[in-house]
Amino acid sequence: MSVDVAFAWDPLQYPFDVASHSFLWSAGGIEPLRSSVPLGEVSAGRHPVLAIGSNASPSQLTRKFSHERFADPASPDGVIPVLTAVVDGVDVVYGAHVAWYGSLPATLLDTAGATAHVFITWLTPLQRRHMDETEALGHAYQLRPIEAVRCHGETVDRALSYVTVGGACLLGGSPLGLDSIQAPGSVRRRATQRQAWDELSVDMGCDVDGSALLGRVLSSQEWRERVETHLAVSCVAETRAPFAS
Repeated sequence: MSVDVAFAWDPLQYPFDVASHSFLWSAGGIEPLRSSVPLGEVSAGRHPVLAIGSNASPSQLTRKFSHERFADPASPDGVIPVLTAVVDGVDVVYGAHVAWYGSLPATLLDTAGATAHVFITWLTPLQRRHMDETEALGHAYQLRPIEAVRCHGETVDRALSYVTVGGACLLGGSPLGLDSIQAPGSVRRRATQRQAWDELSVDMGCDVDGSALLGRVLSSQEWRERVETHLAVSCVAETRAPFAS
């Protein structure tokens, strides 16, 4: 199944149009969901998978789930509940990996005292298999179990999250938190995607700013490999064993 459809957005705008509230996604659009909606009304038969980056973007979900099998909003496979969630002991930072379309994606990093405000996508088995494909599971990402996630006032005993195989990248000497993610209790610096690329350009001793460096990566396999090589050695490695789904 091919999932690499045309990517129409500026990678420097990652994680794109992430909502500030829970919503129900379908191919026809999104509907807001109240935070008082009980989990039992949306979670039956679905897998809880954290959305810590662009998977909480309605536009990204529409791109990823563009196949006709997800087009019927009357079918469970045609809708995705995306609910606000809170996870203790982690922060959301930039990963040591460049997405095929050019963004530095989000990953989790254990952070004592931090509380990350993220989302859960509640996926049917078919949606979950498709999401695994879009995440290049086993190559770019692995799954990590997350215990005791709070979602709409209830505790989800275990959810899963995609995390970058390469771990968190070091930018300016330390991991850099996503500016779009609230993580009270974390003292980590936070930055937009553009600022993260600017830091990366400085770290690599480039003669251009981050936007121009990204342009080189998108137009040159040699530059992509140079950046990936730098990230592979300038990172906090992911040490947890992959989750066996």
